[in-house]
Amino acid sequence: MPGSLALPKRGLTSFLVFVIAVGGTVGGARAQEWGGVVAAGGEYNFSPAFTGRGWGLFDAMGAGVVGNGNLRLHYNTTKLHVGIERLFFAKNKMAFFAFAEGQLILAQILRDYFKRGQRIPELGFDASEARLHAKLQWYPGPYQTLEVAVEGHYWWFGTNRNTAPNFVLPPNTWVFEPRIGYVFWKIDAHEEEWEAHRFYPRVRGVALGIRGGVDVRSRSGAWGLPDGRNDPGRAIYTVRQWLRAGWQFVPLARLQVDQWGSYGWGEDDITRNRVGGVNPYVVPVPGLPWTGLVSERLFSAQLGVHIKAKEASRHEFGVLLGGGAFNDVTRDGAISTYGGAGGLALFGDFRFGERDRYQLHARFSYGLPVVWLLDGPYLSGLLTFGARVF
Repeated sequence: MPGSLALPKRGLTSFLVFVIAVGGTVGGARAQEWGGVVAAGGEYNFSPAFTGRGWGLFDAMGAGVVGNGNLRLHYNTTKLHVGIERLFFAKNKMAFFAFAEGQLILAQILRDYFKRGQRIPELGFDASEARLHAKLQWYPGPYQTLEVAVEGHYWWFGTNRNTAPNFVLPPNTWVFEPRIGYVFWKIDAHEEEWEAHRFYPRVRGVALGIRGGVDVRSRSGAWGLPDGRNDPGRAIYTVRQWLRAGWQFVPLARLQVDQWGSYGWGEDDITRNRVGGVNPYVVPVPGLPWTGLVSERLFSAQLGVHIKAKEASRHEFGVLLGGGAFNDVTRDGAISTYGGAGGLALFGDFRFGERDRYQLHARFSYGLPVVWLLDGPYLSGLLTFGARVF
């Protein structure tokens, strides 16, 4: 473990040297401009048991710092990210992205193991990661993007004070992760809508994307429980899809739809989608615990009705209905079986200050009863706050 902890530092040093080299060779740099935000939030279930987590972040972006591209510095709880974004070339028809990233202990929230809605602490463990990522985008026409990405990833794992003594950890492993993808993006929203402290952007228009690829691990093997659920091969295949759309159908009301689809072969709980809760890091199902489901084959959607008290108001209130179909909902290794889950949430999205400098968002959620969930009712609350600091 101590030797592994040096990996993020070496990777970050190499990445910064690369950034400086690229920045010195790409012409047409635009004027430098920095912006930064801080934010914090948390989502917790109050019933049937108290569970949940919080997070805090700092995000800064320097426009035009790396040639004509941006430099992003991001810290979130236990994750550190340094990257370059939108380094344009070929008459702005192509762009290069790259980042180095490391996270300790809480990667993929593998500390929290839920089965049928109930947390089992002795099946949770610590996970850490370091990765280097590079991506090339091509813009063949209006609103369209084709991309190719490659990533080198290292995972290492450890027990914590709650982990059962006989629990089998995943093997530490290197992973090579190539990806190809397509994005259609026709969204009408000001650039400030995508600042990092706005966890729930307000959109009008439509965007969709699809991405596929393979994870090739240097080591693999069965881990966790002897039920076959976590016995991945050296190669793991994934196809994932998302959609986001919004319609201002009357001056005081807007509909917003978010949708996700995923299908994987040979995955384990390290790579599967995190499902449950309404925080920005999951496929949302209101009322379910954060990572209450971990699924590689799913179809899910969320419909929101967003209402203003008056047309000039910067605040929105509304209701969300979300849910879908997910495989192996009882987490027994029956990968080809499916079950449903859904929930309702009430929310308030508040903005204050010049250019909406301050952001406050609250949600209260209720999980709809389904046969595979134990106990109930499933009630949770979320609160986030953020501010632009420069």
